[in-house]
Amino acid sequence: MSDAIAAVALAPDTPMVLGVILAAIIIRAIFGFGDVLVSVPILTLIIGPRQAVPIMGLVGATNALIILLKERRGVHWRPVRYLLMASVVGIPLGAWSLAVLPERWIAVALGLVLVGYCLWALMGQRVIRLESPRWAWPFGFGAGLMGGAVAATGPPIVVYSTTQGWSPSEMRATMQGFFLPNGLFIIVSHLVGGLWTPTVIATYVLTLPLILVGLPVGARIGGRISAPRFEQLTQVVLLGTGLLLLFMG
Repeated sequence: MSDAIAAVALAPDTPMVLGVILAAIIIRAIFGFGDVLVSVPILTLIIGPRQAVPIMGLVGATNALIILLKERRGVHWRPVRYLLMASVVGIPLGAWSLAVLPERWIAVALGLVLVGYCLWALMGQRVIRLESPRWAWPFGFGAGLMGGAVAATGPPIVVYSTTQGWSPSEMRATMQGFFLPNGLFIIVSHLVGGLWTPTVIATYVLTLPLILVGLPVGARIGGRISAPRFEQLTQVVLLGTGLLLLFMG
């Protein structure tokens, strides 16, 4: 393994790869999401999807674990349980829809919903408050549906979080309560699928110092953002996600 780490460290693309991952880690620490959506499209252009996806799967799960451990007191566990249970129901239906519908249609549909919602909120409209934990069921189902169809469980969970009136720290913590089990399932799937190559593992090892540096930096930045501004910036990141889905679709 030491030989693989040395080889990756000396590769000409490694500084760019690690720079992208560091930026993604800081974004995850600030908002509680967005690292994979920001990094995977760029990393795919540099090292290809068979390396980019499993690397960010490992990095994302590690980020979720550390953030959850640090901010666990802010987690709203009841809606997290509902989100997870509903997502399990939605995943098979999403996988079925991927088998019968073009992936482009699904990605564009999600992109349009996100862009419409974010533009509506950013134009000064009041964000709808859905404070009953029962609202977690349809959003969790939507997360599972999109996860099974286009591997994008995050956007429905983030939209749900913006409707709860939680503080920024509560939003970040509660989202990790959902993302960590989901991330563990993803990395196990990658392991079973043979995607944990020596290069992937070596690159992940090189990202560990970046995680230890990037998460505190992002947390410090996030801690200085007021709740209204945090909500607004979250909408901007979601809008970027929607536009990315439309572009990739």
